[in-house]
Amino acid sequence: MPVSTELLKGNQLFGGLSPDELERISKMIFVRGYKAGRALFYEDTPGEVMYLVQSGSVGIYKTGADKKELLLATVGPGSFFGEMSLLDDQPRSATAKITDDAELVVITKKAFEQMLETDPGITSKILIALLKAVFQRLRATDDKFRNLIS
Repeated sequence: MPVSTELLKGNQLFGGLSPDELERISKMIFVRGYKAGRALFYEDTPGEVMYLVQSGSVGIYKTGADKKELLLATVGPGSFFGEMSLLDDQPRSATAKITDDAELVVITKKAFEQMLETDPGITSKILIALLKAVFQRLRATDDKFRNLIS
């Protein structure tokens, strides 16, 4: 299913792009529907896709030493996850499972690399937005950790 530029404009990663830039990006990515309970990927497996949540929700889980899954976060509309797989060649750091039926925008590593090659100006804007969002997450995690040890 094609991605609307209005959907992209509402996402923090793409909010700073012009209508023309959004149009170009929308042709490289797609929307897919997923049913609740489906795993999108598992911790320690290779990854080559990131997702933007259009509707529904996704749980992000980490497996503990006791082999039980711990829910780290639930991401909903306007959020994204799996971005590390586009930027490094490391295995997935967590598991992602659909918690409520969802429509997700899918960005493959191949499409992202194509954007880097053909539209470096657009991609640099996306990378800056991505870094800001990742830094926000890191600060929030630091705050949670600080509260646990104090």
